Amino acid sequence: MLPISLIILGGILLVSGIVLLVKSKSIKNESLTQAIAAVKADGTLTPKEERLIREIAISEGKDAELTIRQIKSELEESQEDSETELIDVNQKAGFDFEKFVIQKFDKKYFKIRNWAGDKYVDGRYADTTTQPDIQLSLNLRGQSYPLAVECKWRAEPKGDFIRFANDGQLERYKAFEKQENYPVFIVLGIGGKASDPAELYILPVQELNKSILHKSALGKYWKKVDSDFFYDQESNTLR
Repeated sequence: MLPISLIILGGILLVSGIVLLVKSKSIKNESLTQAIAAVKADGTLTPKEERLIREIAISEGKDAELTIRQIKSELEESQEDSETELIDVNQKAGFDFEKFVIQKFDKKYFKIRNWAGDKYVDGRYADTTTQPDIQLSLNLRGQSYPLAVECKWRAEPKGDFIRFANDGQLERYKAFEKQENYPVFIVLGIGGKASDPAELYILPVQELNKSILHKSALGKYWKKVDSDFFYDQESNTLR
């Protein structure tokens, strides 16, 4: 009977002349399923992880190239889903704040004439998307007084400046105000939740020259959060 000899050379196990493949130390306790799960949990496939998965796939008799392609494809889909979820969260916050603002207008006196939606695809969108969020009318003693409101909620900002719109938006609101010949206001909520902001400000578009303000300049636009809106049709002011 021949003695059994064990020799390990570069990951190859020789047992009495029989050649067996031995996994490297880094992957000996990993299955392909476990390795793939770890990559998906992390959300990225590093070069080192790719090499590791190739080794494991080969050791298990799997198609390494096909495995890598599938992992990359699934990671791309996951990233797209994450971006979509972020967009959905932002849209929900915007809609929640719009509902908060709408409820500040007493339905006994105010009628909603148009509530625009921000829907678009491939650069195509309805004309109303570029208009202020909400167009209303104050109905008082048989007369109707139109106004428009753009709703902006911001989480507690860092620094001393608050950007409530981009330059293009502010230009469009000014153009809309001039074309329709009635006032446009930006209702700005800051902090708290979109459905229940910590601070509230009413910015008349006609007074704004920039789409960013220093916090110290917001004081005169302050509005008590828990009180309804009142529109003075003679002075065209919302407070």
